[in-house]
Amino acid sequence: PAKTTILEVERKFRRLAKQPHTPHTHMFASVQPLPTRTIHDIYYDTPTRALSAAGAWVRRRDGAWQAKVRRGGDFVRSRFEELRGERDVGRCVAAVVGIEEAVVRDFGLGKLAEFVTTREAWLVDGKFKVVRDRMDFGHEVGEVELQVEVEGGIGEGEKAVLMEEMDRRIVAFMRRYAWAWEEGEAVGKLTAYFE
Repeated sequence: PAKTTILEVERKFRRLAKQPHTPHTHMFASVQPLPTRTIHDIYYDTPTRALSAAGAWVRRRDGAWQAKVRRGGDFVRSRFEELRGERDVGRCVAAVVGIEEAVVRDFGLGKLAEFVTTREAWLVDGKFKVVRDRMDFGHEVGEVELQVEVEGGIGEGEKAVLMEEMDRRIVAFMRRYAWAWEEGEAVGKLTAYFE
């Protein structure tokens, strides 16, 4: 079977200035509410935080292994390749820290953080996912995301070009609807967890 590459570009925002969709307001061209989810995340790393230093965030989300590998951007404007499943996450861990992927429970990693998130989400203008995450430790942050699944092989240069275009689309979207995002610096989940 052909390998599927999942690319995600996101921009964080502090909070929504207004609810995206209520019965009496239609602020976006189109809004489709998505089901509210409760997400249990456990993040893992080495004692020296080698994975996060290398731009790889490994987690168990609702029991399933995932890794997000930074492919550009920063903590507010992020570009990731997403890996799913024990095999692909194990290969990522082995590549970064040199631990044999199948030898050690939890890839030889220790628990870094654990929290529960309530996620509200909307599909806006048919393609942009607007997310509001509220964590059980009292933090809230939002994201505008675009995600693309590419079947078959894709080179690093092609990934970079595709993610650059996705980022431009998000920037234009956020400018068009600037009134929707509360001003102020967005703080990511893990950063807030450790503050």
